[in-house]
Amino acid sequence: MQMETPDYARFVQESIAADTVDDHILTEDQFYGVYLSWCALQAQAPGACASFWAAMSQQGIHERGANDHGRLRPGLRMIGPAAVDYILASQPSLL
Repeated sequence: MQMETPDYARFVQESIAADTVDDHILTEDQFYGVYLSWCALQAQAPGACASFWAAMSQQGIHERGANDHGRLRPGLRMIGPAAVDYILASQPSLL
């Protein structure tokens, strides 16, 4: 079975939500991690990292600051099945 190229707009629609308050922040690693989880659940091969970030910029998602964990995207949170998959994969102690 051949994997499809990811649909970045669909990823954002299904896995990322904007908050009116900037108290939710996704780090670069979290954002890309939920993307990888979404691709796995959709049986789609992830695009190259540079392509992903270029597509996120085209979707209107831009970095706003940085810290020790990389670039930050305030006002965004992960949602849906990909968020659950990512959280469980990155926090095995929750199982």
